Amino acid sequence: MNKIIAFSLLITSSFGYSQSSKDVYFGDTHLHSSYSFDAFLNNNHSADPDTAYRWAKGQPVIHPYNRVRVQINTPLDFLVVSDHAEMLGVMRAVREDTIIKEDLGFFGNLKRWYAFRLMNQAIDDRAGLAFFGQFLPEISDLSAHLDPVTHANNNIANVNIFGDTSKTSKLAWNDIVNAAERHNDPGSFTTLLGWEWSSIPMGANLHRIVITPDGAEKAKKFLPFGSDQSQYPEDLWYWLDQTQKRTGTRFLAIPHNSNISKGYMFDDTTLRGEPITADYARRRIKWEPIVEVTQIKGDSETRSELSPNDKFADFENYEHYIQQGKSEYVASAADYIRPALKKGLAIEAKIGVNPYKFGLIGSTDSHTGLSSPEE
Repeated sequence: MNKIIAFSLLITSSFGYSQSSKDVYFGDTHLHSSYSFDAFLNNNHSADPDTAYRWAKGQPVIHPYNRVRVQINTPLDFLVVSDHAEMLGVMRAVREDTIIKEDLGFFGNLKRWYAFRLMNQAIDDRAGLAFFGQFLPEISDLSAHLDPVTHANNNIANVNIFGDTSKTSKLAWNDIVNAAERHNDPGSFTTLLGWEWSSIPMGANLHRIVITPDGAEKAKKFLPFGSDQSQYPEDLWYWLDQTQKRTGTRFLAIPHNSNISKGYMFDDTTLRGEPITADYARRRIKWEPIVEVTQIKGDSETRSELSPNDKFADFENYEHYIQQGKSEYVASAADYIRPALKKGLAIEAKIGVNPYKFGLIGSTDSHTGLSSPEE
């Protein structure tokens, strides 16, 4: 039997809709197109947002890697193209020589030209993934460091060599919005706008998918907030709050891959190492009522070390931090959802609010522009 590897998104209560309907819909809330910098560097040069939506609707498309025709028999009900906010559309624009460049001065322009040359050469040599690796954090000991953002080696300044790329990213965002508007077909197929906030201080994955049910009129009033603006979740929530007040746009954020967060996703403290307060807990559950429990980079529910009596706890383990080089994987209770649910109850008993009260979904995190093949 053919089966779509996709998952339903239960967000109606978060966006204030009626819960009277019990229908179940299947789709994907976490998909990257060629507009994501890592997808483009990893040889997805052709599957753009339009391709992603056509595939999800059951139309034939060309696979970006092997150039074969692919098509699903059963279309999805909904899809979110959630490209990385950081350098959104920039790699594609560099390759196509359409990037909008600011003047960085003689030496700054020279450095940028050389970086562009290296990137294009890496793509020509099919070594884009190695080029991407240069932007990842280096391995460092975090055992005695409460806040990885302030770590001396947490250098995310490498992207500054490109200068201000916001105008290029704005064009890419508008393309994504326009594609969603074209393919939205009420009652048949739903497009939801979104992006990925890709905070990864010192290789601690704190990524969130941000989704809005609103359309182009509101979405074109802002540019997605990225971790190049702040790596703290609280700053993301503040931006969501302020943008909602300014534009009327509704949002929710979905943490994912807590399994490789190095113990920071569901910690006893905030990322800054401060005690969790009732105000913090209320803001967190307001903006993050859902957590992505499983995807291509493993399962974040639990592990055998944390659930020794559960014979299924070793399902889809993933032990590779997003960093330069490989270090020993250490499973922390603060990385996994089962312990987080219990921890939330303990925190609620102390402060009156549970910061880890959430529902669960699964997604793909595919970077091919194609949500998933069939089994």
